[in-house]
Amino acid sequence: MSFDFANIGEAIDLVFALNTMMWAVVGVAVGVSVGAMPGLSPAPAIALLLPLTFTMSLPSALGLLIGVYKGGIYGGSISAISFATPGTAEAGATVLDGYKLTEQGKGRKALQMALYASVTADLLTSLLTVFLAPSLALVALKFGPSERLWLIILAITLVGALSGEHFAKGIFAAALGLFIGTIGSDPVSMVPRNTFGQWWLSDGVHLIPLIIGLFAIANMIERIIEIIMARRSRSEKSERIMAQLSKKEEGLTFREYLSAKKEIAIGTGVGAFAGILPGLGATVGAFLSYGVARQLSPEKNLGTGRLEGVAAAEAGNNATAGPTLIPLLAFGIPGGTIAAMLGGALAIQGVQAGPRMFELFPVQVYSLFIILIVANVLVLFFGYTMSGLFAKLGTLKPQMLVPVIMAMALVGAFAYQKSGYDVAMALFFGIMGWLMKLARIPVAPLIITFLLTPLAEQNLRRALLINRGVWNEALFGSWLAIGLAVAAAVLLVLLSRAQLGRRMKGG
Repeated sequence: MSFDFANIGEAIDLVFALNTMMWAVVGVAVGVSVGAMPGLSPAPAIALLLPLTFTMSLPSALGLLIGVYKGGIYGGSISAISFATPGTAEAGATVLDGYKLTEQGKGRKALQMALYASVTADLLTSLLTVFLAPSLALVALKFGPSERLWLIILAITLVGALSGEHFAKGIFAAALGLFIGTIGSDPVSMVPRNTFGQWWLSDGVHLIPLIIGLFAIANMIERIIEIIMARRSRSEKSERIMAQLSKKEEGLTFREYLSAKKEIAIGTGVGAFAGILPGLGATVGAFLSYGVARQLSPEKNLGTGRLEGVAAAEAGNNATAGPTLIPLLAFGIPGGTIAAMLGGALAIQGVQAGPRMFELFPVQVYSLFIILIVANVLVLFFGYTMSGLFAKLGTLKPQMLVPVIMAMALVGAFAYQKSGYDVAMALFFGIMGWLMKLARIPVAPLIITFLLTPLAEQNLRRALLINRGVWNEALFGSWLAIGLAVAAAVLLVLLSRAQLGRRMKGG
C-alpha cells in the first residue's frame, strides 16, 4: 500500500474531530485508571466497553478502545511503583526496581521514568507498525486459500504453545476455542452443529458475551472470592500509601532519562519482537526485556532500585502495543487477546481485518495508525499531570468496584442483541473463565482460535472448491503451503519435546 495523502488528510480530519478526540481522551483516562487499580487490566475494561462501540463511528470506537489499551499498559506501572502491587501482570517486572526506588524517596523519579520509557518505546514501535504492516499485507495478498489456511494453523499452534506455562494447556484452550467457534449453523448447508438441541445456539456463540464472560465476569468472580477470603484490613496500608503519595519529591532529570537509553532501546527491540510474535504479549515482553537488560548491563545492578530497571521493564511491555496489531492488520490473525478484541470491534463496524483492509478501507487504516500516535501523546499528558491521582485509585476497596463492574458486564451482554440468552452465555463463560484461571489454562488461545475458526473454515472450503474436492491438492497444492504445514508440524514436535524435557527434569 503506497501512502495516499488524500486518504491521510481525510483520516486526519476524522481522528481530530471533536467526537473522536473526546472518546480517545476518555479511553486513555479509563485505561490508566484501570491499570492503576490492582486486580483489573485493559482486557476486562475493553470487554465492558465493546458494546458501547455499536453506535459509534469507527474512528471514535478505535480511539476509545486503543486509548484503554495503551493507557492500561502504562497504568499498571503506577501501582507497581507506588506500593509494590502491579495493577496489571504486564507491570510485574516494574516492581523489582520501582518500589525500591519509592522506599528510597525516589518514587516520583521512578514514575516519570516509567512514563517516558513507556512513551518512547510505544512511539517507536507504533511507527514500526505503520511502515511494516502495509508491506506484510502486500505479501499476504499473494496467498491463496491453502496458504492462508496453513498460516492460520501455524498461528494457532504458536498462540496455543506460547500463551501459557504448559504447552498442553495452551493447545487445549485453542481446541476449546475451535469447538466453540463451530457452534451454530453450518454456513453452507445451514444444518445446526454442536448446538446440544438448543435452538438459540443455532446462530452461534456471539463474540460480545464470550469476551465479557471470559474477562470481565471471570475477573469479578475472582475478586469476589478474594473479598470473602480476605482476613486483614487494608486501611493501615492505604493510609501509609496516601501519606507517601502526598510527599513532594524531586522529578526525573533529562540526564537521568538519557542514562537509561540503552535499557529503553533493549526494551523497545525485545518488546517489538514479543508483540509481533502471536502468543507472547506485554507480560513476556516486560520480563524478557528486563532479563536481557540485566544480562547486558551487570554493572548497573538492576533489581536493587535502579531507574534503568524501571526503564527496561516499561519499555518492554509498552513496546508490544503497536506490533501486536501487525499480524491482525497484515494477515487477519490477532497477535494477542487485545488484538483479537480490536479485530472484533472492526468486524462489528463492518471492517474485516486483514490484507484487503488496506485496499478496501484505506481511510480507516490511516485513522487507526494516527490514533496509535495520538493515544501515546494522551498517555504522556495524563501520566505527567495526574500520576499521583491515578495512584490513589489503587487504595479503593474492591467492595466498591465489584458490584458496579458486574452490573456493567451484564448490561453490556444484554445490550448486544437485547437477549437474555446472551446474558446467560456471559455468565456461563464467566464461570468457565474463572475455572480456567484456577487451572492456569490461558484464555488468549481460546479467544484467538474462536475468531480464526470461521476464517479457517472459509479458506478450507475455497481450497476444496478450487481443487474440485481433492484434499491433497487443496491442502498441499503449492510449495508455500507445504512449507507452512511443515513449519506447523515441526513447531508442534519441538515444543512438545521441550515441554516433556522440562517435566522430566522437574521429576
